[in-house]
Amino acid sequence: MPSRRKGGRPRRAAPEANLETRVLAALDRPRRAAQSVREIVRRVGGGRGLTRAVRGVLRKLVREGRAVRGEEGYRLARADGLIEGTVRRGPGRLCVIDDAGVSYQVGEFAADEVGHDDRVLVQPIDHGASRGEIVQILESPRRDSIGLVTRGRRGFGLVPYRDPGESWQPIAARDLGAAGEGDVVVAEPVAGRRAGRGAALVVVEVLGRPGDPEADFRAVAWRHRLPLEFGQAARDEANAASPAIPRTELQRRLDLRERCFLTIDPATARDHDDAVCVEALPGGGDRLYVAIADVSYFVAEGTALDREAWLRGNSVYFPDRAIPMLPERLSGDLCSLRPDVDRMVLVVEMDVEGSGQIGRARLHEAVIRSRARLSYAEAARVMDPESAPTGEAADAPVSADVRVQLERFAALARRMSQRRVAAGALDFELPEPRVVVNEAGRAIDIVRGRRTWAHRAVEEAMLAANREVARALLRAERPTVFRVHESPLESDLDELADLYASQGLLPGTPGRLDSRAIAAALRRAVGRPAERLVHYVTLRAMKQARYSEPNLGHFALAFDAYLHFTSPIRRYADLVVHRAVRALVRGQPAPGDAARDWLQRVAIRTSARERLATAAEREMLDLARCEVMRDRIGEVFAGTIASTAPHGLYVQIEKPFVEGLLSVGELQGWYTFDDRSRALVARESGHRYRLGDPIRVRLASVDPIRGWINFSVAKGRKDEPIRSGRPARPARRKGAPTRRKGRR
Repeated sequence: MPSRRKGGRPRRAAPEANLETRVLAALDRPRRAAQSVREIVRRVGGGRGLTRAVRGVLRKLVREGRAVRGEEGYRLARADGLIEGTVRRGPGRLCVIDDAGVSYQVGEFAADEVGHDDRVLVQPIDHGASRGEIVQILESPRRDSIGLVTRGRRGFGLVPYRDPGESWQPIAARDLGAAGEGDVVVAEPVAGRRAGRGAALVVVEVLGRPGDPEADFRAVAWRHRLPLEFGQAARDEANAASPAIPRTELQRRLDLRERCFLTIDPATARDHDDAVCVEALPGGGDRLYVAIADVSYFVAEGTALDREAWLRGNSVYFPDRAIPMLPERLSGDLCSLRPDVDRMVLVVEMDVEGSGQIGRARLHEAVIRSRARLSYAEAARVMDPESAPTGEAADAPVSADVRVQLERFAALARRMSQRRVAAGALDFELPEPRVVVNEAGRAIDIVRGRRTWAHRAVEEAMLAANREVARALLRAERPTVFRVHESPLESDLDELADLYASQGLLPGTPGRLDSRAIAAALRRAVGRPAERLVHYVTLRAMKQARYSEPNLGHFALAFDAYLHFTSPIRRYADLVVHRAVRALVRGQPAPGDAARDWLQRVAIRTSARERLATAAEREMLDLARCEVMRDRIGEVFAGTIASTAPHGLYVQIEKPFVEGLLSVGELQGWYTFDDRSRALVARESGHRYRLGDPIRVRLASVDPIRGWINFSVAKGRKDEPIRSGRPARPARRKGAPTRRKGRR
């Protein structure tokens, strides 16, 4: 902020060396809104005399690609490489025009979800031909609004749920209906009536209060534009599908119905699309079958079901419900591998040596009949009784052949896991929160999720199947959509090498880090004081996995080729891979180069939809955390510093398994952030708050609208028992840093 003379008049700011930094800060606006030069000068804090200098800085930023100039002014360029633009539709033409006037041709499937003048994000496919794929809608007219009823000096109004203060639309008292202040509602414009610059609204449905499962679900789905209903054509196609397997399919497919296939899933799983079977080979080793529901049989390319699956990209999972990629008729019935029911599948058959190495692998269209559907807990009590969950309801009796199957599967998975880890696969043991809901779907607890050997065994089988399918398609020169994870940047690898060396995790004088060296360092860090720091910095250095038409390998798994084949019910990329496998098995000719353009669009689209689903799932998790904690204001908890940032500490408590922010403003004294050690350091005393340090905190405030949980420092002796106390004042004050977006 500019300094002030007496009387409050701001001094004229000179074009200092840090003007560029101040201009960048001024451009950093919500939703990346464009600003005029006059507005930027005002936000920088200077008078008219600074305009010329600001213009010079803006021109420099545009030349460097850090800012974009459009018709409405300047805004920050996107760091993710995406292009913001406006949809233009015409007869037989669909394109996006960016703010520089460049036209991007987009795929025809996008026509189903965008309209003329919509603001969208586009991922370029290749810059020379100016082709791209729409990955997200930023702004478009919508008939309904879901938000929170508020009351202020201007009367009643609606603000977007989870974005209070972002925008405000008036609602006349007579148009509230049964809604009251603080309710989450669905509202629509009143025809022919305006209020100020926008349309007046009328409440058409009351969803409940913040924390109500239906209100939270509808609001999150609306915010992220998640489709809740399937089109009539897709529903008709799904309902017309027959459960009977045609005779021609039975004759053509490999009959594996006598094999002991098992499905192993979470107890609350909504779909069961994979099954495994293990057989001992006469000469030693095992034969592993991984069977995946043949969704491609029911969802043909170009159908209404296919178009719906493309638009959704994947299923989205919330604590009490899911938004499926395919209608329930398929996802919960015809493509679910139910016990004692014949089901069509695609199978990866793998011969695994005693060392855990996979020898010969074959792909089949097949028919199976699952013998049993087990939860992870039920399977774990046979596969690894010592570490299996306890205290749950008694399981149904497991037959002798199922028990043998589970024991053999566990032994095989251990050998496969040991070999994969030795090859350099990175294994991050990151505990995941699991939301416990009551019969009404309301969150009542959050617990630390546990990974048993049942989880690990299924994971090993699916990883192996995915890799073998990728290798088979590459050998046959069949284009498809791969799952890739690129190597970290050299600068990030250098930072990791410095950290590992400082902790004595790198013996000798190693060269450039590869996945094998990183995996070895992670193993050596186990049990050391810096274990959490090492894992945190390593994870932060990793790039985000994504889908890609060319195969780029998978760094974290240390695989030369990898893709997603094992979940076609819930991921469109897997469905595309299934079609490629069916064509290969049937000996159909490989598609031409034109198919690669389509696959590029699939890779871009599915990567974007995956990120969107993750954001929605995390947002719902934040709301569930608030629901669990909202009545515990003032209680003291023993916690652990899970991550650090210049604006504060993120503290993880165990019961319930919840994370919240301890703002730096709640700590006594002045603190600086040491990026190398990821620690907050007191300037005067030198005291350091580090990752993994224990800390006692008091729950200061819960904001169920924004999904924020704030802690304050709990006073008292370390040996003082933890107990409830008086509510603390809210931790978030005017000017305090805002909570980070999402989790690491």
